[in-house]
Amino acid sequence: MDIGIIARRYARALLLFSCEHEHETIVYEQAQKLQANYGEVSDIRRTIENPMVDKSEKIKLLQNATDGEQTCEELMKFFNLLLEQKREKLLAFIFHSFLFLYRKKKRIRQGTLITAVPLPDKILDELRTLILQRYRGRTVEFRTKVDPDIIGGAILGIGYWRIDASISGQLKSVKKQFIEKNRRIV
Repeated sequence: MDIGIIARRYARALLLFSCEHEHETIVYEQAQKLQANYGEVSDIRRTIENPMVDKSEKIKLLQNATDGEQTCEELMKFFNLLLEQKREKLLAFIFHSFLFLYRKKKRIRQGTLITAVPLPDKILDELRTLILQRYRGRTVEFRTKVDPDIIGGAILGIGYWRIDASISGQLKSVKKQFIEKNRRIV
């Protein structure tokens, strides 16, 4: 059994089903919440994969992991299908594939901005504007992280594109250059 192929088929089916009902954006947002909760809370995975837990309890747990009482109908039907077909163990793979397919269809790029201190909203908005100019016709989803280990500056990554303008990155570069020059001397 090839997990990737099966997960991709279910993900594609969910995307097509949600597009038919014009709720793909809602399903996408709730799938992101589910994937985040599924990764952070290991008890969710164990409970969903436990064959002793009743199907209705699993549905309630998945509903709470997405958006509580506001879980869309398409996603609820999909949960029922997965549980009927006993594909609970593939849930994380399916939603990972779904998110990938949705981003590809909607031309969404993911970006990460790592800074030493939190940035004001005004600066983040200006940065988004600059990045959107580079990626015309696409949407960019930004995640910001605060990492004091970079000392100062920022690290920006979007897709395969990465700019390291951090002080720690510059120090590593200087250290590397210093080692290279001293090797030649000795």
